[in-house]
Parts: sequence; C-alpha cells; structure tokens
Amino acid sequence: MSSRPALRPVLAAALLSLVVARALPALPSDPWMDLGQSLAGTSGAPVLAGSGSLAGGTLATLALSNAQPGSPALLVVGLTSLGLPFKGGVMVPSLDVLIGATTSPAGAISLSATWPGSLPTATHVWFQWWISDAGGPAGFAASNALLGTTPPPPTPGVFPSDWIYGACATDPPIQIHAYNENTYILRQSKCTNFEGPFMYLFFGQDKVLMLDTGAGGIPIQSTVQGIINSWLAAHGQASIQLIVAHTHAHGDHIAGDSQFIGKPNTTVVGTSQSAVAAFFGFQNWPNDIVTYDLGGGRVLDILAIPGHQAAHIAVYDRETAILQTGDTLYPGFLFISGAVSQGNFAKYQASVQRLVDFTASRPVSWVLGNHVEMKSTPFQSYPYGTNFQPLEHDLQLTRQHLLELNAAVQAMGTSPHVETHADFVVQPSG
Repeated sequence: MSSRPALRPVLAAALLSLVVARALPALPSDPWMDLGQSLAGTSGAPVLAGSGSLAGGTLATLALSNAQPGSPALLVVGLTSLGLPFKGGVMVPSLDVLIGATTSPAGAISLSATWPGSLPTATHVWFQWWISDAGGPAGFAASNALLGTTPPPPTPGVFPSDWIYGACATDPPIQIHAYNENTYILRQSKCTNFEGPFMYLFFGQDKVLMLDTGAGGIPIQSTVQGIINSWLAAHGQASIQLIVAHTHAHGDHIAGDSQFIGKPNTTVVGTSQSAVAAFFGFQNWPNDIVTYDLGGGRVLDILAIPGHQAAHIAVYDRETAILQTGDTLYPGFLFISGAVSQGNFAKYQASVQRLVDFTASRPVSWVLGNHVEMKSTPFQSYPYGTNFQPLEHDLQLTRQHLLELNAAVQAMGTSPHVETHADFVVQPSG
C-alpha cells in the first residue's frame, strides 16, 4: 500500500518549469542513477526508486519505501547537486522544488507525473526524500538520492510514399524499404498472396532480428541475405547472427521458415508458445516483459500478447521507439477467433491493456503491424481476401490508436462484437 497524494499536477507543473536545468555533457544509458547518500531511521534506510523512460510526455514514477510509517516527508527536487551536510546526512539536490507528503502505514509514498516534453536532451534533475523520524541522528531520515536524465529522442526513420498494393504488372515479389540504416521493413506482394504481410529487420552490432518470414512463394531468404550483405559491407563487418523470430504462428507469417533452416549464422526460433518463451527467457508467460540485446546498445523489449494467437508477441525497439504489434493491432481486421468459446477475447483484452500500461512510461514513435486492409478513407475497408488495394491506409498507427482499441475492447466486457473504427475493425468470432 502506498500513499498517493494529489500531487501529480503539482509535480508535473514544477518539472515543466525546469527548462533552465543544466544540460550536462554525460548522458547515461539508464535514465535513472542511484547516487546513494541515504540516512537510516527507525526502520533502516529509506529507499527511493525511479521508473519510466523520462522521455517527454511519458509517465515517470518515484516510489519511496522503508520509511517511517505515517510521517511527514519532503521531496526535494533540484536542478543541481548541492551535496551539503544536513541533519547528520547529506542533502544531495539543490532546494529548487519542495513537495510535502505523508508516508503511508507501510512507510511508502508513490508519486507519478508526466515528464515534461520541454526539457532538452541530457537535462539532469536530482531527487531525494527527507522524512521526519525520531530514529534518525537529528530527528530525520533520508532516502538515497536519484539523478534523472532526459534521454535523446528516438532515432527517426521514413516510410515510402507507397507500398506495393497488388499491381501485378509492376510489383516485385518483395518490397524492401530502409526505414533507417539499421531498420528495414519488407512487404510481400499481394500478387503472391492476398495477405500481403509485412516483415521487419532490426540490426544491432551482433545480431539482426527478423520478425516473420511471409506467406510463402517468395525468395525471402535470399532477399534478406542480400540486405544483410549490404549492411555488413556498409558497416565494415564480416558477419552477423540472424535471428528469425515471429510475431505469431499463423501460416502467413511463418511460411518462409524452411528457407532459413540450416543456413550459416542463422537461428530459427520455434513457433509454439513454449519455444518462444524458452528462447526469449519468459518465466511467467504472459506477464513478463523480457529484453533481447542485439548488441551495440540496441535493446528490444518483448511482451507476450496472446489473444489473436497463443504464441503472439509484441516487440518494442528502444532505439526507434517503434512498437511492433503483429496482428493484434494494424489498420485492418483485428481477428480474435474463439473469442468466447476459447476465452481468447479475455486474453486479447488483457494483452491490449498490457501494451497500454507498458507504453505509458515509454515514447512510441509508431505502432506497426503486419497487414493493411483499411482504405485511406476513414471507416472503409477492403473486403477480406482482396489482392488489389490501390487506396490503402498507411501502415503506421500511433499510441492513440492503441488507446482507442483498448477503450473499445474493455467496454465490450464479456460481450465481444464486431465494431468498425476509422482505422481498424475489431473482429471477434466464436
């Protein structure tokens, strides 16, 4: 249990005023740094932990624990480090913003606020709690100090002016698009399969993660190897490990797997839930959030999102802030079969909520899925199975679409039904 005073607006407003904060040259990879300097009280040393990416517009949380229960407390927020002796301890932040609260019966306080978008990259802000505590050397205890640092913006990228859409006289079997130098998006021609799925490549220094291998009937392995060879030449590397994984196990996303099996420097991840969980290191499916390191500082977060399919995952790329949602969210028909009979709609609801919660504290540049079936005209879609779509919706969605989807499916409760939105169609059945 924690005390949650109505201080979110106060903290947010205070931080919004910190645009004059010093931008120091050092920029840590983790936005939170524990500076120590706690001062023990009756229950020992209070502990302050920070969470959130500290990207502008995302949720940041400060959680105090192990403090004296029911005691007045003061959060000190500073633009610089003061580092002066105080009440037997060290006052680490400068006294720029002071926020009062009272610890809960469990000796805890949790404050959350939207991190201001006006702060420049490498802005540093110091935090420390001071708590009234008779067990402290001068009637006070203090938490460890935290240094929060605003990260750089996500690495940008671009989308093509048009994706191939089923013009069979001119479409190549696979469209290759470099979103940026380390991120590629591929689309299978709808002339080869009406699904026209998208596939993704995320390059790190040591590994490249491929998401999905298409619906079959295309030279996907040789195409991907060509991209890898060009990337290696451009980066002066001799080799890189290709990891072939999947958003989920439906046939239009795994049909090209056989082309990769047995190839050098290639690992093909299994498609069952147990295989996916074992490879990425899930201990508590679907509730874990696990990381996958591609090397060179490129780290992906992997979330289990069953509902559309049992082994479905989402991938969040910290470098670009792309959230890849597979068939769970894209501009088209969001199929949930066995919605009631197999309990899949409840799983889908939980998965979408998990994505919303995960992204609350992280920047999201784009939400990218596996298909396009909507038209560019809002609320209009192509009939399922169409292989010629000249007036397609853009591939990219935003976090606002994720929030819209979540609100829709949660409102349905235990009565799922087809519901058409401007940019997607919720399509439960069974």
